[in-house]
Parts: sequence; C-alpha cells; structure tokens
Amino acid sequence: MRVWNSLVVTGMVLLLAACGTPTPPPLPPVALTPNVAVTPIVSSETAIPTRTAAPPETPEATQPLTLTLWVPEEFAPGAERGGDVLEARAAAFEATHPGVDLNYVLKAPYGKGGMLDWIMQLYELMPDRLPDAAIVDSRELDKLEKLGLPQPLNRALPSGAFWDLFPPAQTMARQGGMWANQPLVLDAEHLVYDTRRVSTPPISWQEVLSTTTPFAFAADSTDTFLLHYLHDGGSLSPTEHPALDSSIMQNVLEYYQRARANGNLNEAAASMKSAREILPLFASGQAPMAQVRARDFLSERARLPGAAAAPIPTRDGQVTTLASGWTYVILTPNPVRGRAAAEYLAWIDDPTFLGEWTQAARLVPASTSAFAQSITPPAYADTLRTLLNHALVAPSFTAQAPYADAWHSAVQAVLSGQLAPDDAAYRALQSITQ
Repeated sequence: MRVWNSLVVTGMVLLLAACGTPTPPPLPPVALTPNVAVTPIVSSETAIPTRTAAPPETPEATQPLTLTLWVPEEFAPGAERGGDVLEARAAAFEATHPGVDLNYVLKAPYGKGGMLDWIMQLYELMPDRLPDAAIVDSRELDKLEKLGLPQPLNRALPSGAFWDLFPPAQTMARQGGMWANQPLVLDAEHLVYDTRRVSTPPISWQEVLSTTTPFAFAADSTDTFLLHYLHDGGSLSPTEHPALDSSIMQNVLEYYQRARANGNLNEAAASMKSAREILPLFASGQAPMAQVRARDFLSERARLPGAAAAPIPTRDGQVTTLASGWTYVILTPNPVRGRAAAEYLAWIDDPTFLGEWTQAARLVPASTSAFAQSITPPAYADTLRTLLNHALVAPSFTAQAPYADAWHSAVQAVLSGQLAPDDAAYRALQSITQ
C-alpha cells in the first residue's frame, strides 16, 4: 500500500501549459489497466436493488493492478485519528487480494487545487488520469453527476449496504434515481449545553427567548440559515413561491434580532460564518449553550465535563438538523478496475470495521449498524440517532451559493440595525431572483 502526495511530472506540466490552463500537480504513476474480459459491475438499472440482491461472481484479474483512490487526509491510512486502524484494514485487503495494490493520493477537500477542482480539470484534459475512486463531500456530488462520472453500485454491493444507511445517507446515495455512491460518514449540527448551568435545554425559539441564557450559534452561517429556512418550507427555487420564501426569511431574521436584543445571541458568535468556530466559546464557559458540529463535539467532549447534547431549537419545536456526508464514489468505467474499487469499498464499509474506525477517528458512521458500536455514551447516541433519522439533507454548494451571498448581507444589515427584518428579507430575495 502506498500513500502519495502530488508529485511533479514534467510531461503533464508541459501539456497543461500548452492548453493555457492552470497547472495542477500531477499524479503518481498508475498501473496499466489489464486487458481481461470480466463481467461488468456497472448496470443500466436506475432503481435501488431489492434487499436480496447480491454482487455477481466474476473471475479474478490475472495481471497486477494499482487501485488509485483520492481522499482528504483524514480518510487516509496514517491519519492522526483512526489512521492506524484504516492502515491495518488496507494492508489486510492487499494481503487477501494479492493482485491489487492500493495507492492513496491525498487531496485538499475543497477549493482551488482541491478534490473536485482536480477531477474537473483532468476530466477535460486527461480523463485517463482520473482516479479509480474518490471520497468526496456529498454537497459536491452534483458536479460529478453532471460529468456522468459516478458508476452505479446496484450490482457492486449487496442491497443491505444501502438499506443500512441512515435516511439522509440513503438520499445522498441515490443520485438521479441510481445508487451512485456509498456514504461512509455523516456530520450534522446539534445543541450542546452545560448541565451545571442549564437544567432543561430549549426546544423552540420561544423557549430560547423566554430567558436571557447566552446561546452561541454562528448567525452568519449559511448552514444555520438553511436549517431553519428549509425546515419551515423554504424553497431553493426562488421563483416558485417568493412571498412564502420572503416570509420565512423574515421570521428567521426576526429571531436573530430578538435573540441579540434579549442577550441570548453571544456577541462573539453574531458574525461567525461556521459552527466550527463555536465550540471554543462553549469550552471556555462564555456560553452555556452552543450550536456545534457533531464531529467537533466528538473530538473535544473528553475536555467538556458536564456537557450534554440536544436538538437545535426550531421555530415550531420539531426535531431536525441539516446533514452532509463524505461518500465513496467509483469513477472508473473500466470493469476490472471498477470491480476492484467495489471490493475495497465493501471491505471498508463492513459495519464492524466501520464502527471501529469511526470511533477511533471520532466521526459519525453513515451505517446504522456501525453507529451502534461507534457512538457512545448511550444518551448521546440516542440524541444523535434521533437527529439523523429526522435530518434534512444539506443542498449542494452550487444550490446554496446564491442564498449564501444574499443571506450574509441580510444578517449583517439586521444585526447592525441598518435594516428591519422584513426589508432585509425582501432585498435578499430580490438579489437571489435577479
């Protein structure tokens, strides 16, 4: 097994320069595809297979094969948390599949030079250099689907692997009516509160506003807005019912305004754009309640005595959250390489291993079977399981973008006193629909 970072390959640099495009770092060499006739793993079916379906038997490839996987660093053997568990699992796979070597290539998760940026550039310029599989954010699957890259898993995995996923993970896995990827881990936000200072956490906006208890949430976060906006019936098709959408935006902005005036909204959190920034406020005692990411809480909970989790307060008090995930996607159309990629997916998606690895990595498994052994203690597991069973799926970054830009302006205008919530909501919707 090899874990590579990007290296410079002169021929690739020259080719990209000739094309007049930015030069991304080249990939390590990949073994030639063996010319062996096998039963393809891809399928033209678009429906999710029945629970009794099983992968077809195919002959073993007779030539060595190097399977290339692109992953963010935390999903690679040798990662700081859980890397040793994954490394042992990968080594065991190679030992039982002597004709297959695993070549992990580390990629930045987002942005210029990140996972999707690389895939899109290589698809246009050198599609034969694309990886066999990748682990990507579920909110970027639409870009891969637009290129027609994800290979169906209907015949590659037993249907039990699909039905064992939490409901939002099933939604992520089914792209265009096809089982096109397999989520490995999920993330979602929830409330965390100090049981020594808060006896009963609020479940609704009104309960938040009925006290002056400080509450830290990233007011300028797109995820925070989308959770309330989508939960209350808001649409990401702004011309569908603009009056309702504007009204929902106004309600959220009024809640923010009242929470700020009432002393609930922590001042430091008012301008924060991500829940990742919130946990330190809770850990330092500045806020006895905070809206945080599950993965951040799992990473730090050993240092948070007296902390407990609860659902995020919503307008109507109903339990929900916004879930995203990291998912395994097979990109190669070659049947031999595709079968090897599917076999490795089945190897790491095994509930026993996935539970062990996610517990060590402090991540939330997308599999309900793995979740049962990974997430402890029972009280936290029960809260998180309930949230994931009622979660909304986070929209793609592409769909979020117009709302994110408009929402940031509206929030700052309201919290600074420059605009009233109704005016800010109207202007935000106008900006999105133009």
